[in-house]
Amino acid sequence: MILLSKMKSDKYIKMILPENKRVELEGLYLHHNLRKSAQKLDGKIVIANYVSDLDDIIAKKDESGVFQVAKELKNKHDWDRFQELSAQADVIITGAGYLQRFAKLGEDAENVLTQFEKGGSYEKFGDWRIKNGYKSRNPDLAIVSRSLDFVIPELLLTSGRKIAIYTTNEGRNSKKAKELILQGVKVIAAGSQGVNGKTMVKDMVKKGYRVIKMTTGPRVLEILLKANVLDRLYVTRVNRNISYKNPTDVQKILTTGGRVAELPGFKLKYKYSDDKVVTADGKLVSQEFLVYEKIT
Repeated sequence: MILLSKMKSDKYIKMILPENKRVELEGLYLHHNLRKSAQKLDGKIVIANYVSDLDDIIAKKDESGVFQVAKELKNKHDWDRFQELSAQADVIITGAGYLQRFAKLGEDAENVLTQFEKGGSYEKFGDWRIKNGYKSRNPDLAIVSRSLDFVIPELLLTSGRKIAIYTTNEGRNSKKAKELILQGVKVIAAGSQGVNGKTMVKDMVKKGYRVIKMTTGPRVLEILLKANVLDRLYVTRVNRNISYKNPTDVQKILTTGGRVAELPGFKLKYKYSDDKVVTADGKLVSQEFLVYEKIT
């Protein structure tokens, strides 16, 4: 695996697990080499990635009632690590809600779709992918949705990337599915009442995907956990608490309300301490990079 020399910096953080030492922040997750990890498992690795507060809160409703990553959590150190993981993915999983926000806001929607293209905010990772044998600058795209009542942006349809929608049997047989298929999108039935995570991942592996990254909300994470197909959960835990009045105004990583640290079948494999982080609301805080791995 080739690392980019441009990514070298003087910023170091502390590794606490699996050993105690100082490590470079830039390229931190590239060194995890997910393709190699996939080889050690059963030929694939499925990961998810969130930033949270101390209570596992990942999002808060904005003025329009849409859940967004809170300014109290957003920071460049986390977002750069998010991109390092995405750069290693063969396919990313997202939802219809994000596509709608992206079509409306573009880069302001926290771009996880085209950021590696030339001129994109993280084009260096597009270069990195090509140098490391990936066929395209961005991963392929998988959309999980019961409803097909959404529009795929034209720039994605013409990008040359493979796009697949995993939906219900009913959704697959709908008129909208036929329209999407004519646009070159694969529409795949992956369950009767909802999308079955095991069926979805099995299809992805059949397509040759080795590194599968989920980049959307807790409901899709629940699908992966329920199917026992999630291998790693990356969490950046910012050492502060999000304030709220109504519990329905916030989202946690787990839809059950449970804590990630107590997630059955997972153990903490990596832990890093990152000090002097500036969040989007201008506060100086500390945070931890935590990696939970399925016990095999």
